[in-house]
Amino acid sequence: MPKATTKGTTVPDTDALATIQASLQSIVRALSQARTHERLLERAGVRLDRAGTALLYKLSLHGDEPLRVSALADLLSVDTPTVTRKAQQLEHLGYVTRDPDPEDGRATRVHLTPEGRTVLGRVVDARRDLLAGVVATWDDRERRTFADLLDRFATSLQTTTEDHQ
Repeated sequence: MPKATTKGTTVPDTDALATIQASLQSIVRALSQARTHERLLERAGVRLDRAGTALLYKLSLHGDEPLRVSALADLLSVDTPTVTRKAQQLEHLGYVTRDPDPEDGRATRVHLTPEGRTVLGRVVDARRDLLAGVVATWDDRERRTFADLLDRFATSLQTTTEDHQ
């Protein structure tokens, strides 16, 4: 049962928080295993490491807008040389292009190519298929409720963590 606080908010019971914490640890562990990623890529028919997948995904979120290497590094929470090396590898595969920044010739902008978008789409589809298998025995109402609550949780978590940076 939630407990009222003086700020007008409620504090969830500790049993619920313990269940949420344990479940999140289980989810993160399952999704971050190298073996899980390898299976996804195998299903997608793609040869790409997790860092490459993450870089392509971040680029896809910005549509057709190329991003500076430094901006990608910030989005991926890694250093700029790491992104530079990964972008070079992805460029060699034809998944991205790298061009000088027109505003600053010393900087490089990275752009997702149509081939890169296709490869990423296959990975996203494989991940969606995995999730569909996980919730296959759930009815539509359960899936919708879970999706809504998970989206609400993700938004709250992102807001909370951004406020504390």
